[in-house]
Amino acid sequence: MTGVGLVVVVAACATNVRQNQGIDPDSGIVTWEVQADGVALRLSQILPDQVRAFYLGRGFEPDAAELLATRACVFQTVFRNDAVAQGIRFHLGEWRALTAEGEVPLRLEQDWQREWAARGVPSGPRTAFRFALYPTEHRYQIGDWNMGMTFYPLPLGSEFDLRFVWWRDAQRYESVLRGVRCATDSAVEEP
Repeated sequence: MTGVGLVVVVAACATNVRQNQGIDPDSGIVTWEVQADGVALRLSQILPDQVRAFYLGRGFEPDAAELLATRACVFQTVFRNDAVAQGIRFHLGEWRALTAEGEVPLRLEQDWQREWAARGVPSGPRTAFRFALYPTEHRYQIGDWNMGMTFYPLPLGSEFDLRFVWWRDAQRYESVLRGVRCATDSAVEEP
């Protein structure tokens, strides 16, 4: 009989967590940022009109741009490795919006690309879409970061907490960005 190896993954909840929130006085757009164990995550609302304009300007048909603007909450996302010397890695497939109804996974690029293929969206707009998104997975050395759009399949105006996950070697870490609110079609209201 051959031996069976057992792999145990131990998750660590982040310690030393700081969170803040800011509101742009001109647009009303809200930004949330959390710093935890050497990494930082920032989400900034993107208004549906901004999403429409961005994707119309990149060759999407009006119905596809409308779908992007109204079928999911869109955030500008920045994730950084500020202080983890051995580097980190992440996969957005492990991140979850925590709502009163349960956990909701992000809508990833592969999900959208299947939809674009089914709708016959040309390759040019599909490529622009891919480059505007936050990477689904990546590795960051100390000081590395990236910025892009993330999509949450929740109704406009929804509130949620975001559990985000990263790895240091074989150790899984997670933290929660609390009190995130999706933008709405109208001007953003203060909380």
